Amino acid sequence: MEFGGIWHLLLLTTMIGVVNEGINTTETLNIESRKFAFGKVISVVLLLTITLFWIWALSPLAPSGHPDKLDDSSFADEAKVLCGIAEEKLEEIPYAFSVKSPDERADQIDQGTAIYRNLLSELLLIAPEENTRDGRLVRLWIADYALYLDDRDNYAEQFRDGIDEAFTVTKKGSRWVTDPVDEFAKGNKIRECLVPLDV
Repeated sequence: MEFGGIWHLLLLTTMIGVVNEGINTTETLNIESRKFAFGKVISVVLLLTITLFWIWALSPLAPSGHPDKLDDSSFADEAKVLCGIAEEKLEEIPYAFSVKSPDERADQIDQGTAIYRNLLSELLLIAPEENTRDGRLVRLWIADYALYLDDRDNYAEQFRDGIDEAFTVTKKGSRWVTDPVDEFAKGNKIRECLVPLDV
């Protein structure tokens, strides 16, 4: 009887162990299954998101082109000519290394600035109507350009005061004001209207 009792006890213990192991295995499988299912859901969602994005991006609903691109190219065509003339006038001014005094260098800068101030006046005359998208974009561009010219004025005055420092321009937000000026010119294919590099 004692032997039989021990045998039964061992058998019962073994059976309990097997059952527990089975339960643990089932729980592990359930957890792994849930993890797999969750990962699968995430993958499907990401795939759908990417697919929908490209459907939208390639559709007529998505914005296209440069944000500064004018709807009507008439202004850009005329500006290209005017800016080209300004470039030619600027090239007639002697190079900076040819000057003999700070005052002479300041005069050079002023001459270049005057050329581009006249250019902005001419550009404003041919600008699209102010109440149109093109008109607003052009006037913002001209206003930024005018800020750059003001910076040139300050730079020339520094030379007259005997201060020879690197030329810096006004910041517009986190960027230099010359950045949006050049971006507009590039976006409308009027590279002749880029900020001059004579200072």
